[in-house]
Amino acid sequence: MSENQPVATLFEYQRYPYVSSKTDSFGEGTLHLTKKTIELLDCLNNKRPFLEIGRDSIKPLNYVGVVRANGFTVQILPKLFAWESCREQRAMAAANLLKMLSHTENVPITEVDPAGLDLRKMDLFEVFIRLFAKSLLNTIKNSLKREYIRNSNELHVIRGRIDFRHYINPARMHIIPCRYHELSVDNLLNRTLKYTCYLMSRTVSDFTTIRLLRSIVNHLAPVTLTPVSVAEIDRIAFSRLNRIFEPHIRLCRVFLSNSSLTLQASKVESFSLLIPMERLFEEFISAVLAEDPAYFFGRNVPVRSQAIVGRLAKDANGTEFFNMRPDVVIGWPRIEGVIDTKYKQLDPGDRKLGVSQADLYQMYAYAAKTNTGRCMLLYPEVLLEQKQNFALTVRSPEGTDMDVSLMIRAVRLSHDLNRREGWAAFRSELREIVRPLIAEQEPLTPTESGRAAVEG
Repeated sequence: MSENQPVATLFEYQRYPYVSSKTDSFGEGTLHLTKKTIELLDCLNNKRPFLEIGRDSIKPLNYVGVVRANGFTVQILPKLFAWESCREQRAMAAANLLKMLSHTENVPITEVDPAGLDLRKMDLFEVFIRLFAKSLLNTIKNSLKREYIRNSNELHVIRGRIDFRHYINPARMHIIPCRYHELSVDNLLNRTLKYTCYLMSRTVSDFTTIRLLRSIVNHLAPVTLTPVSVAEIDRIAFSRLNRIFEPHIRLCRVFLSNSSLTLQASKVESFSLLIPMERLFEEFISAVLAEDPAYFFGRNVPVRSQAIVGRLAKDANGTEFFNMRPDVVIGWPRIEGVIDTKYKQLDPGDRKLGVSQADLYQMYAYAAKTNTGRCMLLYPEVLLEQKQNFALTVRSPEGTDMDVSLMIRAVRLSHDLNRREGWAAFRSELREIVRPLIAEQEPLTPTESGRAAVEG
């Protein structure tokens, strides 16, 4: 990417000056924005605050992704590195963001091949659409969705049921009004996919992506190309037969609800695809631990994400309310430990590392409810290794006080997660961090972990 370009790469929580200009550009760390672009960004920000817009500066908040306004693209990357290294490492930050997304259900990205994506030249908008199109095309080739559609027509032979209300003209007794169901690809789910891909093909500039999108439209040739509203998308019912398309429909909904493009419009005026980093960090860590619990915690130690461990309160009738859902629950039925992720920067200069009192109350409630002896608050690490241990005094079910170990830890996300060595280093570091939650059991080596999975 050149320094003066219609794409601005920003990092969360960093402040960037902006000035009014006749054209949109980004160079030397300064945003040059037209009045219309500022108005569109402000409008998008009112729907979902993702920027702190001041009189002469803009600071991205805790959302990552891409925003397109008036032909100008703003891509927001997670701050995985110290500020001095951010600009030099933006391609790795984008690749790591995609790797994290591939472990969640936010967007339909199941695999990431950075070698096939020039992340230095392609903005995230183009990358998201490319990966969406690649995944959807493979899914359609293997499983084009057909549904039974209710039809009524006048036929020469009986099909389904005769509609006797309209079968009353003696001069037309040879024409039989029928009501029947027909297995068809021209259903709401496929119309949503075709309409979205058609619009996408008019917003991207990468030839490979355009070709993928046009291939999808061609595969859906029998499907009517017609506008689909977000309200219609919300009426799509998913079952085991069409569940494979749910992530793609989810992204279609995001695209259509955040885009000003229509069949008649010549270009997209505004678009946004933004993902909260708190949720992404939580889902990523939970998915990595749940994928191979034997590697992290040893044999026969299940890992569950967002499992309900109890309820916080009950009313006068004994009805319980307010589910308690730690991000990660280790062990079942006996809970060995719980982990709650917090996407905040710890403060190494603070004797409590900047851990909030509300977070401690939350962990106290989890410890008291689960009767576990160990729990952990896990943060992302940017500057340096940060750890601290606290003890929570919790009343046991037997009525005695017991000390519960509360570990404050931070994990680095700055490894090159798309290279085998970087991914192995990240997993190894995460294992060392979570290992104390299962004190009496050594985790398996990668070889043993694979063997245990086969034996299981």
